[in-house]
Amino acid sequence: MKDKIQGIVMLGAGGALLFWGYNITQSVSSKLNQAINGAPPDKAMIFMVLGGLCAAFGFFKLFKFR
Repeated sequence: MKDKIQGIVMLGAGGALLFWGYNITQSVSSKLNQAINGAPPDKAMIFMVLGGLCAAFGFFKLFKFR
């Protein structure tokens, strides 16, 4: 039961971080920065990578195959 709760929390946190990172990449200042530098901001990439890792960890924790 404890693993399932941790999995749900990690999935939620991962989804929130992914959403937050995506919103950062869609902002006007980010679009301008991306047009000048050619790469998305570091903050957005950090949120998206951490969100993906949290979501993957939560998925495997929630659906642990035995």
